Amino acid sequence: MNETTDQMSLLDAIDFGASDGTPKPKKTTRKEKTASSGETELPAPSGKSEDGAPSNKNSDVASGNKRKKRSVSEKAEKGTDIQSERVALDEMSPLTLDRFLCFALYSANHAMHGVYKNLLKEIGLTYPQYLAMTVLWETNNIPVGTITSKLQLDTNTLTPLLKRLEAMGLVTRTRNIKDERQVILKLTRKGRALQKKTEHFSQCVLSATNAQLDEIMDLQSRIMTLRDNLRNDGTTS
Repeated sequence: MNETTDQMSLLDAIDFGASDGTPKPKKTTRKEKTASSGETELPAPSGKSEDGAPSNKNSDVASGNKRKKRSVSEKAEKGTDIQSERVALDEMSPLTLDRFLCFALYSANHAMHGVYKNLLKEIGLTYPQYLAMTVLWETNNIPVGTITSKLQLDTNTLTPLLKRLEAMGLVTRTRNIKDERQVILKLTRKGRALQKKTEHFSQCVLSATNAQLDEIMDLQSRIMTLRDNLRNDGTTS
């Protein structure tokens, strides 16, 4: 009896708990079951890893989709911008005459001359002569070079004009005592008196433009800036 009891205790000690002597079933893992059965292991449930921990797989896929959508959207916007630029260029080409900036300035200059032509008939001057007299009304007794610079004309163009003004008794031309190469221009009494007859010119021109004074001043400033930019471009002489 004691011997049998000792044998039973020994069997219990080595994990044979059943009275019939059969071994206890050993716990197997999911991987072992899958391997023994030959089945393919299924992925862990969505949102969790195999060990039950939360998975970032779905969020990674979502982030990837967002990046793809954003990339597609950016490409679409870029394509739209390029298409818009092409449409704008197509609309501008070919340019018609009324869209030429140079022609707008050229034709506006002719229209302005038309306004001055009627005014200058009153004093018997051409427009270039009027400009030269305007310089002298601002500053009298000056070298020819000063008027040349102010009017931005060369000497060959200005000299016949000044001779005509001298013949009309409006200016005198004399050699500079200190430098005989320099010719000095000076208004005569008749020339100074002529200025009085031109005082209404500015108001007549302003009225013809059908614009406000501040608009005309702004336009004049912008045209002068345009002129200087074109001259400083280096492609004009």
